[in-house]
Amino acid sequence: MHSVSFSGSETAGSVGVRNINNIRRNPIQIQTPACDTVSFKGRDDDEPSFASTLVKGAASIAVVIGALGLAHKKNVFGKIKNANIKKYINKATEPCYNICHKAKDFVISIYNKIKGKFSK
Repeated sequence: MHSVSFSGSETAGSVGVRNINNIRRNPIQIQTPACDTVSFKGRDDDEPSFASTLVKGAASIAVVIGALGLAHKKNVFGKIKNANIKKYINKATEPCYNICHKAKDFVISIYNKIKGKFSK
């Protein structure tokens, strides 16, 4: 029977069965398992880079702002009866709608400039 190794010396089967080829000699040195073993060691040392974290955060913020702007445009919260809650929701969604509208105008103007350069 082939052994299945979790961290070099522990087997997935019986606790008493040890594969003598997989004993670590130096704890700092990374050990590759023998050809008849399967290692379940995770890749814990792979951390996301700062740039990818920043891009994911910016994309999340853009999605939230876009959703609140769309909710203001479609008047999703218009059926709320309480005037105080409605006032606070409008205070939150109206700036998001303005940001989306300005971003849309900016993208359209850049598109028209680029289109004008190539259509000559």
